[in-house]
Amino acid sequence: MIKRLWGLGQAARWKMWIQISGQWLSEMLVVTILWAGAQWLFSDRVSKILLSLIAIQIVITVVYLLAIKSINKNGWAVAASRDLQDQYLRAYLNDETTADFDVMKVLQQDLRTLKSVTIFFDTIIPTILQLVLTGIVVIIIGSFIDPLSVLIPFAGILLLGMGMGMLQGMGDRTNLRYIKSFNLMGQRFLDDFLGMSTLIMNGRQHQYANDFKKDSENFRQKTMGVLVYQLQSLTIMDFCLYGAIGFFLMAQGHAISTGTLTISQAIGLSAITVIWLIDFRKFGYFMHVFMSTLPKIKRLFTIIDAGKTADIEENPADQDISQISLSGQFGYKEPLVEISDWQLGPGQIIGLTGPSGSGKSTIAKNLMKQLRPIDGQIKVDGTTDLDQISTTDWMRSVAYLGPNTVLFAGTIEENLLQTNTSANWQKILQSLNLCQFVTQLPKGYQTEVGENGSQLSPGQRQQIAVARAILSAKQVYIFDEVTSNIDPENADLILAAIKEIAVYKIVLLITHRLADLQQLSQLYLITDKKLVSGDFTSLQADVPEFKQLVSAQQKLLMEAGLQ
Repeated sequence: MIKRLWGLGQAARWKMWIQISGQWLSEMLVVTILWAGAQWLFSDRVSKILLSLIAIQIVITVVYLLAIKSINKNGWAVAASRDLQDQYLRAYLNDETTADFDVMKVLQQDLRTLKSVTIFFDTIIPTILQLVLTGIVVIIIGSFIDPLSVLIPFAGILLLGMGMGMLQGMGDRTNLRYIKSFNLMGQRFLDDFLGMSTLIMNGRQHQYANDFKKDSENFRQKTMGVLVYQLQSLTIMDFCLYGAIGFFLMAQGHAISTGTLTISQAIGLSAITVIWLIDFRKFGYFMHVFMSTLPKIKRLFTIIDAGKTADIEENPADQDISQISLSGQFGYKEPLVEISDWQLGPGQIIGLTGPSGSGKSTIAKNLMKQLRPIDGQIKVDGTTDLDQISTTDWMRSVAYLGPNTVLFAGTIEENLLQTNTSANWQKILQSLNLCQFVTQLPKGYQTEVGENGSQLSPGQRQQIAVARAILSAKQVYIFDEVTSNIDPENADLILAAIKEIAVYKIVLLITHRLADLQQLSQLYLITDKKLVSGDFTSLQADVPEFKQLVSAQQKLLMEAGLQ
C-alpha cells in the first residue's frame, strides 16, 4: 500500500526533495542560531563552523520561502493526488459493477478519501525524511559530545513503537466499525430523503425517524470508540516522547555538573534532540490520521485493480462491432418482453419506447451483462454469444448513460477526459456542438464543476456526461432517458450529437420524450410483452398503445405551457 502511494506522481517527485531540504534546513537554522548564541553568551566566542552554517542556512531558507508557493501549487502532493484520482475515476467509470456501487460509499467515502490522502504526500513522507535527517545529525553530534545520553531518545522511540503496535489491531477494528456505521446511516438518510414524499404519504415517517435515530446512536457510539482510541494513542505518544525529553534534559544537566559537557554543547544537543522528538510527536499524530484512512485507501486500490484493463492487443474495443442481435424472453423471474429477432446496427439511432415497467431498462441491463435472458441469447456480430465475452472486455466496448449524471469535483476538462487522451478532443466536441457553453465561461474547460456539477445547470451537466461517453470511443452506446429531465434546448443539442455518432456506432436510445420520438425513423415500442417496429407516423396510426403514449406526452407539454 505505502509502496503504491509512493509510486504516484513520479514526474513531480523532485519538488518534494526541494521542499524537504528547505523545511529541514530552516528547522535546523533555529538549532544553529541557538547553539551559536549559547557559545557567545557563555564563552564570548562563536565557532566559525556555526557561523558558516548559519549563513548557508539563511540563504537556502530565504530561497525556499520565495519558491515554496510555486512548488506547493504544482508539487508532488498535487501530482500524486491527481494521479490517484485519475486511476480511481477511470476504474470507476469503466468497471462493470459501476451501476451497482453503493452511492453513499462513492459520495461520502471514496471522494473524501481522495482529498484526505494528500496528507501522505505533503506531510507524512516529508516528515519521515526530515526525521531521518535529524536523527542522523543527532547520532553524529551525540556520538562526539555525549554518546550515552543519545540512547535515551532512542529508548523513548522504541517504547512508542511497541505501545502503538499493541494498539494497532484495536485501531483497525475500531476504524472499520466507524466506517461501516457512517455508511449505514448515510445510506439510510439518502434513501429515505429521496423517498420522503412516499414515506409521508404512507404514514411511515415516524418509523423512519426511529430507524434513523437508532443508526445515529450507533454512529455516535462508534465515533466515541474512535475518539477513545485516539486519546489512548496520544497518551502513549506523550508518555514516551515527553518522558524521553525529560530524562534527556536531566542527563544533560548531570553531564554539565560533572564537567563532561559545556553549557553551549548541552544547549545545542538538547535543542536538536527536543526538536527531533517533538517532530516524532507530530508524525505520530499525522500517522494516526493516515492509518484511520487506510481502510478507505485500500478500497480505492481495490476498485483500481478491478478496473485494470488487459493489454491493448486483446482489447475488443479496438475491433468494430457491426451487429448485435437479441432473441428470446427478457425479464427477471417472469418475462417482461419477448423478442423473436431484433438486430441492432450502426447507421441511425435505434429508438426504444414503451410504458413504465414494460421492460426497456431490462433490455439495457441485458445488453450491459447485468442480467441474462430468461430464455434466449444475445449475439455479437452474428457468431459470438455475449455470454462468452467477459464482462470486463464487454465494458470496454459499450457505454451506458442514464438520466442521472455523475460528475466529480474538478474541472470540466478533468470530467470529460476520464478515458480519452486524444489531443483533438476539443475539435471532436466542437464538431458535435457539445459543451460549447464553455466559451461563455471565463475559465472555459478549466471551470470547476462543484460537487456533482453543482455549479452547472442540469442540461450542462448532461452535456458533459454525454460528451464524456462519446469521447470514450466505445462501439456501442445505450442512452437511457438522457434527454428526459433537462430543458428542450440542451435536449435537442444532445439528440443531434447522438444522431451524428449513430452513423458509425451502434446507438440505442431509450426515450419517451415526444421531440425525440418524432425524429426517429427506426423506432421500437414494447407493448403487451412484444416488440413492435415502425416510424413515428406509422406507430401512431397503427398502434393504439403508442397513440395513447403520445397523447399523454402532448397533454403534459400543454399543461406545462410548452406546446
